[in-house]
Formats: sequence, C-alpha cells, structure tokens
Amino acid sequence: MRDTNYLEGRVALVTGGARGIGAAVCHYLAEVGATVHVADILDVSSTVSSIHEAGGKASGLTLDVTDREGCAKAAEAIVAKDGRIDILVANAGICPPGTVAGDWDQWDQVIDVNVHGTQNCVAAVWDHMVKAKYGRIVLVSSMAFYRGGVIVGTEYSASKGAVVGMTRHLARNGGQYGITCNAVAPGVIDTDMTANFSRPDLSSIPIQRLGTAGDVAGPIRFLCGPDSEYMTGCVLNVTGGIVLAA
Repeated sequence: MRDTNYLEGRVALVTGGARGIGAAVCHYLAEVGATVHVADILDVSSTVSSIHEAGGKASGLTLDVTDREGCAKAAEAIVAKDGRIDILVANAGICPPGTVAGDWDQWDQVIDVNVHGTQNCVAAVWDHMVKAKYGRIVLVSSMAFYRGGVIVGTEYSASKGAVVGMTRHLARNGGQYGITCNAVAPGVIDTDMTANFSRPDLSSIPIQRLGTAGDVAGPIRFLCGPDSEYMTGCVLNVTGGIVLAA
C-alpha cells in the first residue's frame, strides 16, 4: 500500500495557486507531504492559511509569470530556502471570452501569460532539476486544444496547443535527467475563471456534470508522484468524457 505521505521531502512550486484549480493542486500536494510554494499575482494567503490549518506545509509568494527574471529569482529563492525544487505545476493562465478575428491586444496578453509565462516557469526550474537529476513538471492545457473554442478566442486555443507542444519537447529532453513532463487538458471546470461563461447542456457531457477543481487536481497529483514515474509526454484529458481520445 502506498504511503499516504509519499511526497514527504519533495518541494513544489504551483503557479496560479490563489484560487480554482491551482489552489486545489496546492492542497492535494500538501495532503501527501509536499512542501508547497503557492505562487500567484493574486493574494495567496487564503490558500496558504488553509493548508496550514490542515497540517500541511506551504508558503506564499507574489509572482507574475510574464516576468522572466522574477520567475528565475523565485526558483532561486525556493532552492536557497529548501535546498531543492522537485515539482513544478505551471497552472497560471487566463481565459477571456473572445472571437475568431480577435482583439490583437488580447491575443498578445493571452500568449504572454499562457505560453511565455509557462516557459518562464519551466526555464526557471529546469537547471535546478537537471542538477538534481530529478523533476516532475506538469503543464495545464485545455480541451480547446483538441476541439477548438466557441466562447474563447483563437488565441486561447492556440496557447493551449503550444502548451502541449512544450510538454512533448520537455519530455523528450528531460528523461535523461530524471525529469518527466506531462500535461492535463481540463474540460468545463466550475471555477471563478469560468463563472461568467455560459454553461453547456449537461447531457452533452457523458459524466453529466461540470468538473470541479478537485477533479483536475487529482490527476495532477498523480503526475507529480511515484505512480507515474514511467509516464512522460502524456496529456491526460479531464473533460468528463467530452474528449474521448487524445
């Protein structure tokens, strides 16, 4: 039977940890023993406090993932404090409503956060993981990569396709250093980010309900742990059956 504290001694950085999927991931990792650094441009104190109340280990930091130097300094500070950085969950992202033709300013903003921001975080932790000969990287894509979007703009679907390409590239190059990289592709998840979006007919979802943040955090925790150590370059669909194949 797997030890319930199977991430004890591991140090994780989770971006977008103030709310929604990111906050749930922080809780899920802390529940199995990880020391979690909760990063967001928003206030993370609620996430950190609730982890402490549950007996977990967490600290917060303000981080704008589009700030490349800031991401590098955050990773260096974590290593200086804890001696290591084992896990990166690059969850920070934005999902504004949009159109096909799009708004060019919005295009730049979405690509900057979802693509450049993800790469900034990966680049910040990569050399530390290579040196340690160990790392677990999980990126967050979307079912929009597979199906396209209707409410979201073209830039969002493009950004989440880029995340899948990054996942495969990192997997190809990280294995020799003990680094795995996988992704999750959530479907319609009931969070603050999607609160103003129209809801689909539940009969169109095989599982017949919207997803929760915990529905996504569980697979992410699996990808951060020892049971997935022979998996890399994979994209786990967490869509309630909307997407049935990769």
